[in-house]
Amino acid sequence: MPDDTPRSSVACLKLNLALPTEAFVSAQWRAMGRYAPLVLTAAASALDLPPETVASLRGLNPLARAWNRLALRLGHSCPYFEGQVRRANCRLIHLQSAAEASYGLRLKARTRLPLVTSFDGHDASWLPRRRPHVYDRLFAEGDLFLACSESTRKRLLDLGCPDERLRVHPMGVDVERIRYVERLPQEGGAVNILLVGSLLERKGLAYALQAFANVHRYQRRATLTIIGDGPERQALEALVRELNLGPAVRLLGAQPHEAVLSEMERAHLYVQPSVTAADGDEEGIPVALVEAMASGLPAVATWHAGIPELVADGRSGYLVSERNSHALAERLRYLAEHPEKWESFGRAGRAIVEERFNLRLQAGRLERYYDEVLACAP
Repeated sequence: MPDDTPRSSVACLKLNLALPTEAFVSAQWRAMGRYAPLVLTAAASALDLPPETVASLRGLNPLARAWNRLALRLGHSCPYFEGQVRRANCRLIHLQSAAEASYGLRLKARTRLPLVTSFDGHDASWLPRRRPHVYDRLFAEGDLFLACSESTRKRLLDLGCPDERLRVHPMGVDVERIRYVERLPQEGGAVNILLVGSLLERKGLAYALQAFANVHRYQRRATLTIIGDGPERQALEALVRELNLGPAVRLLGAQPHEAVLSEMERAHLYVQPSVTAADGDEEGIPVALVEAMASGLPAVATWHAGIPELVADGRSGYLVSERNSHALAERLRYLAEHPEKWESFGRAGRAIVEERFNLRLQAGRLERYYDEVLACAP
């Protein structure tokens, strides 16, 4: 029989939704069972969510939109968001990134609702150095903090986050939607390598290209596909020309999620060469890497941030030191030349994701954290 129990509403604040790269955020909202999300965003409402669950500034008339944006910019509460939260009778606020902590704290003050804050990596590395006073307030006034990895948890403790209100909660992926594909060697030795992510310094893309140039000297039919966009694109295009990689490298730009999953199915190997950027910016656990392993792709990645909590070195992939294109190339070449490793690595990676990064399981855990917060609320 269907469960007719009313769902409690939770206000999910994410002002900047850079879809399609953040499709995993809306997937988390869709997976909720006992709680109904009300998504507060400045972005368009063209999310894969029922329109009635999205409160977007883009949906307002120009005058109202400008007024609410000005209120946010001046450090005031957003009247539209505040009204929507009250109308939906939300019981708590979930701030999806600490990068928007000042907005979450204002909304908490105006509505007097408990505040849950997620940290996805970069908002626990370089950002606190720029806004230490905001983080001090957040740690003092927030009700629960969710780190995407054990690495991020340790960093938050160093920043002064209260241990008793801190939990580790990785983002999950929809393993039911991601088809496991057994990788088989192609006739003629073609090997397709994939990398998905925003074109940012912390992604280490230049090291992937340098490593691939080494691989390509020995594997002439190898290809590298990079999906994503960002400020590093022109520099990467120039490096592709400098390394004479030509048609062996495809820079596809940002792609819809379905297209990303299709590219994962046709790939043989996945590379994640993440690094700590010059300004201290770091990853959490890259969700694209989680999805790639769910699809059965062996991964070559770096000992960076939360990545070793996902990639089991020597079992589901290989880990190398940051900024080491030679080591990346060695591991990629080894896997390209030993396709008999692909199945065991792929199955091990899928098992890790199913056990620890399963969207349905993680959504259930998230709702239990909400229960915990509400049980302590006045």
